[in-house]
Amino acid sequence: MISICDAMKKLFTAFLFLSVFFAALAGEKPRVYLQTDLVSAYLWRGQRNAGVSLQPVAGIKWQGLHFYAWGNVQLCPPSGEPVKHEIDFFLKYTIRNFTVGLKDVYVNTRGTGFFSFGSIPHAANGLDVLLAYDCKYASLEWTTTIAGYDGYNHSGKRSYGSYLIVSAPFSFAWFDWTAQVGIVPYYCSRYSDDASSGFHVNMCALKMAHTFSFKSDISLTPYAQMMVNPSSRKAFFQIGARFLFSPGQK
Repeated sequence: MISICDAMKKLFTAFLFLSVFFAALAGEKPRVYLQTDLVSAYLWRGQRNAGVSLQPVAGIKWQGLHFYAWGNVQLCPPSGEPVKHEIDFFLKYTIRNFTVGLKDVYVNTRGTGFFSFGSIPHAANGLDVLLAYDCKYASLEWTTTIAGYDGYNHSGKRSYGSYLIVSAPFSFAWFDWTAQVGIVPYYCSRYSDDASSGFHVNMCALKMAHTFSFKSDISLTPYAQMMVNPSSRKAFFQIGARFLFSPGQK
């Protein structure tokens, strides 16, 4: 009998193969890009996951298809702690304002190795499905973990943890701004800021950035972000810079 994890891994592989196949049929030249961020802290959903970090990205876009790998490496881990790194694989398809995708998240400090899915205590990978809608003034993004690493519900079973992000971009005083609100819709033990109930807001963030373009395919974007977690009553401040190289971009 095929497990859910095996089925999802096969689905992920098939999705990637079909994406490349149909993109090739479309005849449009793919766009490959490289990107890296240097950040003062790795912030995620109202939590501080790591200190000073390097976050490289390598991706390819073909029409509405987008496949990329994102990583995080903590540059200065506390004394006595292992070097923590994360690798995420994304596969998305966008048609008009709608996006559907799969995301695999690997963290080296959990589970039993890179290829471990299985039960929560032994899984280093977590597989998420992603749904997003983008309009002119705001965007919505919903993710749900369906296999591998996850949190627990009050009964001690897999919670199929979900998260909703509402984003609103705008421009002001020569900067590009993004306001975000993050919502946990029901209880999941991965979010230690809410130990008893379920629905809660655990992220309110405001980010400012400005992009400097060099030629047509190289850019540098310094940014700063203030993030507050209303549930844990904690606040974080982050500064960073993004370097993007996208040959052939017009």
